[in-house]
Order: sequence, then C-alpha cells, then structure tokens
Amino acid sequence: MSASATVSTSPAVRRRVAARWIALSSVSSAAVVGVYVAAVLTSTGQAVEDSILSSVDGTTLLSSGAALDAISPPAVILVVGVTMLFAFIRRRPGAAVQAGVLIVGATVTTQLIKAIAPRPDLTGEFYQNSFPSGHTTIAVASLLAIMTAFGRRSRPLLYVIGTAFAAIVAEQTVAFGWHRCSDVVGACAVSLLWLGIVRTFAAHLSRDARGVDLVKGRAHGFVSGIIGLALVACLASSGAVWAIAIGMDMSVTTSTGQGVLMGARLAAAGVVLVTAWIAWKLDRKA
Repeated sequence: MSASATVSTSPAVRRRVAARWIALSSVSSAAVVGVYVAAVLTSTGQAVEDSILSSVDGTTLLSSGAALDAISPPAVILVVGVTMLFAFIRRRPGAAVQAGVLIVGATVTTQLIKAIAPRPDLTGEFYQNSFPSGHTTIAVASLLAIMTAFGRRSRPLLYVIGTAFAAIVAEQTVAFGWHRCSDVVGACAVSLLWLGIVRTFAAHLSRDARGVDLVKGRAHGFVSGIIGLALVACLASSGAVWAIAIGMDMSVTTSTGQGVLMGARLAAAGVVLVTAWIAWKLDRKA
C-alpha cells in the first residue's frame, strides 16, 4: 500500500475530513435559514429586494437569456447522467453516486423549501415566492458535482467553465426578475449543504476518505487564483455601482434603480463565485 493511500484511509484523516464536511453542511443550513428570515420574513428585507425587482428591464451582462434557457428538467437528467457516466468510466462508482445524489438532492431540497416556506405580504407590493432559486441550484450543484465525477486532469478546466456558467445563470435570474439576490444565496447554500452531506458519507464509507483524486498543486492554485480574481472584480464592481447609484439618489425606485439593479446582478454572480471558491479550497484539504 502506498503512503498516500495509507494517509487517506487512516481513521484520523477520516474523522478530520468528515468533521470538515459536517461543518460545511451545518453552516450552509444556518445560512439558508438566516437568509430566509432576513430577506423574506422581514418588511425591510422584502422592501429592499422588491424595489430592485421593480427596476428589471430584461437586459443581462451578455444581452441573452441562453443560460437560463439551457436549464430544464431534461437538462438536469442529462447532467446527472453525464456526470455519473464519467465517474463510472473512471471506475469510481462511489463518485458517481456522490455526483448524482448531490445534484438530485439539492434540486429536490430547493423545490421543497419553495413549497413549504411562505412569503408573507409585509410591504403591500406582493411578489410570488421564489426562495431559493431553482435554476441557480441546478447550475451550482452541477458545478460542485464536477469535483467528484471528473478526473484530476480535466477537472480544473471544467470547473472554471462550470463556475462561469453558474455565475451567468445567477446574474440572469436577477436581470430578468425571476429571482432576488437572497434566492441565489439560498440556492448556493443548499448546494453546499448537499456537497457536505455526500462528502461526509464518502469519508466514512469509501476507501479514500477524501472521496476524490486530488488535483496537482499548481493546477489547483491556478483555478483558485482565476476564481478569486473574478470574485474580487465582481464584488468590487457591484459595490462601486451600488455606491454611485444610491449616492446620487437614496431612492432606489427612481432612475438610479437601474444602477442598483446592475449592482444586484453583479452581486448574484459574486455569490456563485464565492461558493465555487470555497468548495474548491475545501476539496483540496486533507
């Protein structure tokens, strides 16, 4: 048995890895509840986000809704099938199960939350319940499944592409008025919750406590850097746009609402980038 195999299967490493993923699931669960309470169950939260919705004009960063159109029930089935197939081709049936459970579990959980979590009318301007975002959940859960289903050589490139796609999906859901930023945060939290769940079981049940073959340090660092730079640029731009728009006129329902909407769109994309960066960094640690 190789040294790396010995380390990966030792009880101490198993406990440490499992504890990390349990912590991620716990924090993600708290985030879902916290965002729901703050943004949906308070008049202030509803007023802020609904005022942004009132500024929707249907334009997006790419002037297209193609990313949203790409997400549908058949697409979910296709993504689950492809990710599991690649894992089986790599002779990693455990990874295939992880990928499938992650995508399906996150998607079903989001739909259940929508069904049981009401959106009370606290502002007199009632908009339908949309927490969390189903489209963003599918995109982010599929992104996270890449870390499990694909090998260490193809994973970095696919993860960067998947991150870009998921960020665009989040931006477009806000741009078209389908969702609020809190819906995107909830979707990302649900996806991370299920990542933690499948990796916790993998740490206990698989021969490799990490559940994946690790990407080489240089490639892993490159992906971290790319996503990190995109994150900084996205959030900095969002903050600047919000500051300028609100500074010009404190009422976000006037013409400055377009600036605030742009800030919200960038923030939604930034939330996905944060999620992708956190997951990528956690996945590397032993």
